[in-house]
Amino acid sequence: MKLAFPIMGIAARLLLALGAVCLLLGVYLASQTLDFTTGAEHATAEVVRYREVPDGGSTRYRPMVRFTTPAGDIITIEGQLTTTSKRFAIGDKVPVTYPPGQPIKARIATFTDNWLGATVAVVIGGLSLIAGVFVRRAVRIEAARGRR
Repeated sequence: MKLAFPIMGIAARLLLALGAVCLLLGVYLASQTLDFTTGAEHATAEVVRYREVPDGGSTRYRPMVRFTTPAGDIITIEGQLTTTSKRFAIGDKVPVTYPPGQPIKARIATFTDNWLGATVAVVIGGLSLIAGVFVRRAVRIEAARGRR
């Protein structure tokens, strides 16, 4: 039983470290998205096709979308995410954002494409921090009971 306390203490520290790293990652990803979208120009693109990406024994799909800028330039970009299924039907309209004057750097402007990574990192970080605090607290309480 005496060996369990140090192991649980290490587990608590690892959970706290994981939580801190994930929270920092989430904040970084959110700031990158905010920097990209602040002052960005918006357009509506049409899904024109999918690029198939081999992934081991399976195939993943990345949407290709096309939009026209206010200046009349026709721009085609790839979506950021590859998925195991086709998220949009060919011909679907999707929002895109891009830095002013740089439409070739456009991104599909959906929650999944822009905010999912930051959200998952923050949730995992928060849960890990909470778990680490509770495990550390439980270890301290049990260790104090053992000293009596």
